[in-house]
Amino acid sequence: MLQARLRILVFPESSMTWTARALEHDLAGAGATMEAALDTVLKVARAHINYDLRHGRQPLSAFAAAPRLYWEAFAGATRVDIRLDLAGEQTAAPMRVIAATLPQHPIVKLYCERVRTA
Repeated sequence: MLQARLRILVFPESSMTWTARALEHDLAGAGATMEAALDTVLKVARAHINYDLRHGRQPLSAFAAAPRLYWEAFAGATRVDIRLDLAGEQTAAPMRVIAATLPQHPIVKLYCERVRTA
């Protein structure tokens, strides 16, 4: 059974690449835009969900949660105003996708905060 939701943090990796990182199951995808990165990580998740279902496994069970840094960054990120659902080919229970974005990589944000307080 899939979890009810999947949170995804989207941030610029460089001036030409965005990264989308799923939190409940540490999956990532990249793209030239925020939307492309989200699309990539959703395609990766769907492929793994479908593989797991075909092999009688719990969907996405091979992936641990993302590191704490990304969870903390998600808490302060701006929610993306899109409605996405994710489901495998063989499941009737869609997973709600909640996306949020940051203007910079979470590691850069953390570094800047530490420099300010030092």
